[in-house]
Amino acid sequence: MSTMKKINPTLHSAVASAALPLTHVRSRTKPWFDSNKKPFSTLLELDLEKTVKQAGENVREALIIDGKPQFYTIMRGALQQVLFEQLPLDASQRAKFRRTLSGISFSDVEKGIMCHFDNGDIEGPFDLVVGCDGIKSAVKEYIERGEISTAGEERARETIYSGIRIQYAVADGTSQKDEINLPESAELRQYFGDGAYVLVGTYGAGNNTAPVRSAFLIFLDENYFGPFKRGVTKKALVPSKVSENADWTQDVENSGARADFMARIEESGTPKFEIAPIVDSADRFFELGVYFHNPFSLTGWNKKVGTNGNCYCVLAGDAAHALPPFLGQGANQAIQDAYSLASTIRKFNTMLDESNGSSWTNISLEGLLNDYEKRRWARTTSISIKAALLGYLETGSAGFLSKFRDSFFFVAGLSGLARSIFLDGATPYY
Repeated sequence: MSTMKKINPTLHSAVASAALPLTHVRSRTKPWFDSNKKPFSTLLELDLEKTVKQAGENVREALIIDGKPQFYTIMRGALQQVLFEQLPLDASQRAKFRRTLSGISFSDVEKGIMCHFDNGDIEGPFDLVVGCDGIKSAVKEYIERGEISTAGEERARETIYSGIRIQYAVADGTSQKDEINLPESAELRQYFGDGAYVLVGTYGAGNNTAPVRSAFLIFLDENYFGPFKRGVTKKALVPSKVSENADWTQDVENSGARADFMARIEESGTPKFEIAPIVDSADRFFELGVYFHNPFSLTGWNKKVGTNGNCYCVLAGDAAHALPPFLGQGANQAIQDAYSLASTIRKFNTMLDESNGSSWTNISLEGLLNDYEKRRWARTTSISIKAALLGYLETGSAGFLSKFRDSFFFVAGLSGLARSIFLDGATPYY
């Protein structure tokens, strides 16, 4: 959110109005002792305002704006709508949807990059093509292979299936605004079981729109040991094609998903007192596998197109670094990519303006794009590794692994490690 403030204060205000301020994060597990009168044992609790105000000056300056900590919850669809509505008019009028990039070429006649689409359209010329097209990025495939496959099968093979799956139960708020009291803030609560856990929360769904209650069940694919497929498999869970990380598809339902969701809760022993009401009232269910990219790529995030001039393709967001979702940093890091890349482009344009009319080919855009990659690669790779490890830790199976997980979270809460991990991921780095 603080990055959005830098990009455009009006955009920041619009997103804040559509979202809910996040105040606390709580981690809970099934009772450690039979005598426990509560349906859960508390492992850690983070008061986010207190956490950030006790941090160092640099963190406070980055994460507090006008006295308010910049932590919010919002549904992906609502965020996308706000981002589109806040585009300058000339940009929003040029936006085109439901087209798939099928090729990239350089035109000697047009002196720029031409983008080819599946419907036969050709757009261009462009000096720079920014690939923000997700984990199955066609632009990433072009950077790595010099071409874009028709079926996208090569892109699918480049992704890594984590062996972790997520079931989503989404309960929409009522549209009758006058009949409800809209909450002023939100909390996120984790409930751990054996081999699974559930994240429960309330999410902003737009300005003056009733919020959405969601329960996300994260569990291990029994056919996999981490990212490795077992020799003997059980019921197939893995889709035949790679799904987007946390695609948050707004209109997909899975018949039988409600019963399946609750069956996994029962099997894992996850405390269900807060989960069951959301699942019972949920309007939509869907399931996705968690995929990510190997961050150690030899090709990098950019590629020159054509032999003359400064024409490049460059990556940002999941196209560059698909992150496991367990630290909640996917959208945050993508927005920081956007700010960092925009700053890079502005620096290049300033150099052009100061070049006194000399040829722009004498100024290296490649060096600036490499600097952008270096800044963001180290940050996102660190978060990706931490998030992957956290995902496997949080889904520890019955016995030693689940007890170790509970103990780790309990100690992390007491020692301040949880606060450090949270603030490290939340603090912007451009």
